[in-house]
Amino acid sequence: MSADQLLLTLHGDLPHLLLRQYRPYPEIHYPLSRHASIKDILEAVGIPHTEIGGIEKGSRQLDFSYLPQPGEQLDIYPVPAGAAALQPSLLRPDPPTEIRFLVDINVARLASLLRMAGFDTVSIGEAEHVPAKREIALQSARTDRIILSRDKELLKHREVTFGRLVRNQDPTAQLYEIVSFYGLHSDLLPFRRCLRCNGKLEPDDKERVMDQLEPLTKKYYYKFRRCGACSQVYWKGSHHERMIALLAPIMADPGS
Repeated sequence: MSADQLLLTLHGDLPHLLLRQYRPYPEIHYPLSRHASIKDILEAVGIPHTEIGGIEKGSRQLDFSYLPQPGEQLDIYPVPAGAAALQPSLLRPDPPTEIRFLVDINVARLASLLRMAGFDTVSIGEAEHVPAKREIALQSARTDRIILSRDKELLKHREVTFGRLVRNQDPTAQLYEIVSFYGLHSDLLPFRRCLRCNGKLEPDDKERVMDQLEPLTKKYYYKFRRCGACSQVYWKGSHHERMIALLAPIMADPGS
């Protein structure tokens, strides 16, 4: 390492998030040609700050504002999985008080799956117009929601504190990833939220929803739930069994 370089050692899956020219090596010799914070440097090599769980110089913990010096060696750690992901830390001293998500348009199908599992989830794809990335970042900060996205540039906005760069492409795998990463297995409350609008579902009498039912549904089903926000009606039809099967892996195995 030359005297004007910074040595970054990346741990966990962080090397996979690097820009192509830096992969697949866990060590980067970064030229310090300008004064920049460690946050700016890490994002310049491709890693959003939301994915960083710890920055260490020897035994010293550093925050995002630290200005590295030539010749230094820093260890960079990912956000720990499980409940620790939302615990107070030097990098994020003020975690959300409750689990609520803001789902980007590039993982739009994940929103309805999270709602099915019972999590308060707002979807960017349901907005009247698709907001700019800065607007999404500001909305996340204003509403204290965790952003879920596959867009690195969105997660690099300084207003974003808690977010997750979703690794998987398949929506079901994305659901399992988020539940496992944040350790939410015990928080699942299936079929408590409207899949369409995120409103809360409440039991309702059959007589009150008859005008929204098909003939066979009127004949064979007796228990219904209605969304308090959009009035969508739900019942335990064949789709219910498919949803139970989808949720089974994360409901049955907290270690999955």
